[in-house]
Amino acid sequence: MKKNLLHILSLLLVMLMGTTLTAKADSYKVAPMTAGKVTVSPNDEFVNAPINLVNYGTNPVKQITYTLYDFDTQESSEPQTIDFETPFDNTQQVLIPIKPGKTLGKSDVIFNVTEVDGHPNETSITYTYIERWTVLQAAKKRVVFEDVTGLWCQYCPRGIAIMESLERLYPDDFIGISIHDGDALATNAYSSILSSTWSNTNRPLIMCARDEKVNTHDGQSNFKYELDKTASFDISVKAAYDGKDINVTANVLPCLDVEEGTEYDVAYVLTADGLKNDNWGQANRVGEWNDQVLPEYDRFKGNESTIYGLEFNQVAIDSRGVQYGVEGSLTRPYTVGTTQTHKVTFENISQHKLIQDKSKLNVCALIIKKVTNGDKIKATIENAAKCRVDVGETGIKQVDNEGANEVTGYYSLDGQRLNAPAKGITIVRYADGTTRKVRN
Repeated sequence: MKKNLLHILSLLLVMLMGTTLTAKADSYKVAPMTAGKVTVSPNDEFVNAPINLVNYGTNPVKQITYTLYDFDTQESSEPQTIDFETPFDNTQQVLIPIKPGKTLGKSDVIFNVTEVDGHPNETSITYTYIERWTVLQAAKKRVVFEDVTGLWCQYCPRGIAIMESLERLYPDDFIGISIHDGDALATNAYSSILSSTWSNTNRPLIMCARDEKVNTHDGQSNFKYELDKTASFDISVKAAYDGKDINVTANVLPCLDVEEGTEYDVAYVLTADGLKNDNWGQANRVGEWNDQVLPEYDRFKGNESTIYGLEFNQVAIDSRGVQYGVEGSLTRPYTVGTTQTHKVTFENISQHKLIQDKSKLNVCALIIKKVTNGDKIKATIENAAKCRVDVGETGIKQVDNEGANEVTGYYSLDGQRLNAPAKGITIVRYADGTTRKVRN
């Protein structure tokens, strides 16, 4: 009897110890990742700074409490609480409202996670710096995708679908350039990069801002991540055809101070939309796209290993300084608020036999950021702008007036094809390849 009682007491003690150990094992750890730059004008009430949180604790996080320390005012905010409708196990992005600084220029703000689910934050580094720039004008950010593709490449319909879907969904924020390699649509526009940086890569090679590869079937994560970055320069571009040449003018406005040792120049790419030839057959990976929901994949679904009758858009025809920018197109000092203007010419456009309709030509102006490390230069795209070439009365082939503005489709903001415009915002696609958001 005595032994049984001792045994029961031992079991109870083990259970109590296990409960105690389990309670002690719970931890509350959330670390904010580097926030990067945000720009805000003196007239803004606030801007949202996107910050990624990482949960290193033992349980899904339902709530955090944070404070902001403003180096400009040397004041700390009252604690603010964020409740998550869906608790997160790994990572979660939050948008933190940041007010403008008292003076123009850079002044940091510290974002500090003080509590997690009502408990003190136990992670080793609870804070991150938000690089706030108070500026008179913030740069309009646009994201460039460059798709190295080919008619012979059976996996390249992925690039076509990604590029056209992003242009449809984000017509004001996305710029696509299609670089054909080894087929009937190939040109010399990107020969310098194809023979060096991209020489030993598979096709399709889809690059976002020349900084990272796109490995998904919609490109959304790459696009949104890049769009959230703050550009140091704003840029606009105009182009006009004079009957022989295309004359291009780019205006570049420095909006933020840039690091010493980082150089910037402007590159230019002439692209064409609406290219079509009955003999052009796009190789197609049969069945590869059947589970894709973007409507741009629909034409590639089924049993055809070669697709004819496609219209190719965003095709690179010619370029100036495409790899590192036109040397001297931007000069130091890059003075914030002082516009720099640069001009180039695409000579004798008739030499490019691939062009079918001069009214469907575009010029993309890319701000190339160059960071030198030893004898290597890393070149990425900081920002960009795109315009239609103004052909005036001199275009050799004008758009058919009866079909130029014909509506070819209606889409919702999430890419679903509609039978007619819906209440709210509808994306309208026209026969010339352009899109427009319409509110009903």
